[in-house]
Amino acid sequence: MIVLGVTFLILSLISAVSLNTAKRFEREGRAATAIVTERYKTEGRDSDGNRTTTYWLMLEYVAQGGGEITITETANSSEYRRAALDAPFELLYLESEPRTVELTAGSNRQGSKIVQVIALIIGALWLVGFWIIGGWAVSAVRARRFGLREEVAITEVRRTNFKVNNKPRYKLIWTDGQGREGKSLMRKWSDVESFRPGDHIEIYQGVKVSWWVGDIGERPEFSR
Repeated sequence: MIVLGVTFLILSLISAVSLNTAKRFEREGRAATAIVTERYKTEGRDSDGNRTTTYWLMLEYVAQGGGEITITETANSSEYRRAALDAPFELLYLESEPRTVELTAGSNRQGSKIVQVIALIIGALWLVGFWIIGGWAVSAVRARRFGLREEVAITEVRRTNFKVNNKPRYKLIWTDGQGREGKSLMRKWSDVESFRPGDHIEIYQGVKVSWWVGDIGERPEFSR
């Protein structure tokens, strides 16, 4: 939830900055014909290990007043394809900041709209998630305060389909005294590797679900 909230704020800020830049280009954008002096690609990997490609263009153009400008800019794949070495390349620059360019007219406004939509989706997910997790938190606190404390046997250490940094998460599974299946919160393997089916753990009974003590903590009288 913290990650979603921070991501929403960062994307909202990026969208606002892009929109402000777009408005500046609409007010003071000037067309120029640049020459592509160099074009190249760099490759890397993201946090999940997936290969990424970044496209670069080195451009030379003359701003109003006769100032010669040389810049190196990242480009998208379509801009990179239309940029031939030593060939003219049409762009826009800001009159007040001639080194600030749009390789495609209106790209900042378009980018702002895309980021804004993504931010709204993430914001909606954050609100839904906050509501769900808030309900879990209330249920867990009530179970720890008022629920029956019970010892149960683990029936399974279940691998989930959810992954973080390409590493799966796991849950402890048990059946409580009311015959209900219980599940722990998702855990790293290092948190659950010592558990085996048949091992006993302590839980607290909630109204609808039971909670593992390892997830929600002990009552004060049991933690002394």
